[in-house]
Amino acid sequence: MKKRLVVWMGMVASLLLLGGCGSETAVLSEMKTGSYVKLGEYKGIEISVPAKAEVTTDLQQNYIGYILSSHPGWVEVAEGEAAAPGDIVNIDFEGRIDGELFDGGSSQGYELQLGSHTFIEGFEDGLVGVSRGETKDLSLHFPDPYQPNPDLSGVPVVFTVTMNSIQRQQIPELTDAFVQSLDVGCSTVEEYEEYVRNLLDEEMKNTYDRNVEDALIGQVMSGCSFKKDPPKAMVDQYYDRVVRRMSRIAAFGGMTLEAYVNAQGSDMEGFEEEARAGAEESCRESIMLQAVANAEGITVSQEEVDAMLSEQAQAGGYESVEALKADLDYDNYEDYVMCDKVLAFLREQAVISEY
Repeated sequence: MKKRLVVWMGMVASLLLLGGCGSETAVLSEMKTGSYVKLGEYKGIEISVPAKAEVTTDLQQNYIGYILSSHPGWVEVAEGEAAAPGDIVNIDFEGRIDGELFDGGSSQGYELQLGSHTFIEGFEDGLVGVSRGETKDLSLHFPDPYQPNPDLSGVPVVFTVTMNSIQRQQIPELTDAFVQSLDVGCSTVEEYEEYVRNLLDEEMKNTYDRNVEDALIGQVMSGCSFKKDPPKAMVDQYYDRVVRRMSRIAAFGGMTLEAYVNAQGSDMEGFEEEARAGAEESCRESIMLQAVANAEGITVSQEEVDAMLSEQAQAGGYESVEALKADLDYDNYEDYVMCDKVLAFLREQAVISEY
């Protein structure tokens, strides 16, 4: 259950860009953090994290292979090659009952994907192994019952089918033309391979940084003592934001939030319980970070907030900073900058070992 919540919360954080580093009801810098938390040791703390992974040639090629497989094309099969499941075939067919053509049983130039179950049972399977230019008789029976035309239920039928053409899905080759079609700023295969290596290296670095920050927060939090719970309004606002974002994720997949939660193997009661617990923990972490900021005199300027918003808007592909703000449903942007500055301070002071 807890692992599912981590996944849910991670998805929300990636959409918010600014994560959960603040209250939506008050600016953290204005809170009297001393009434909520007593800090323990936070300077020179020792943490151990996995070393930054290296980008290997296999990893690079696996990523490129995934991209290629995500852009398949349809090509005409070679002369004499037979149709296979999944192929798209172009056919002419005539259907006869007791030797006589019947209404709706014939067509010319009909395109059909084998395995789509568009036709009655046996029709598509009967075309597997047929080559272009071949004609085959398929002796079949309409299902019983046959809802489209009850009069045909269980009736024997013979379809005479001629294979006009066969198309098969094919993974493209890595060429300059394919690279250019991706529109990622690369013109050649060599440029794209370097682009992928840099992309993966950046992801490895981000993963390493997240591991460091998570370890720092966990270590500092373990030394803190909390005097009282975070403000209920603060928890409610963060919880509501999680629910809104998760509802948007569900809607993107054409699902209600409840249906989406059920698809993850849980129920709304479990989701709400874990989301609220996660919101409370996030509030505690935010208050702790602000307490460190207060103790160390770490402040945030408007220039730093503007720079952060501009960077996030550009990285997220937003047309403007205002478009980013509208998507975030969040006003206290300085909270994020504060969290970032405090984490940088803690990292500079920490003793970090790798394994």
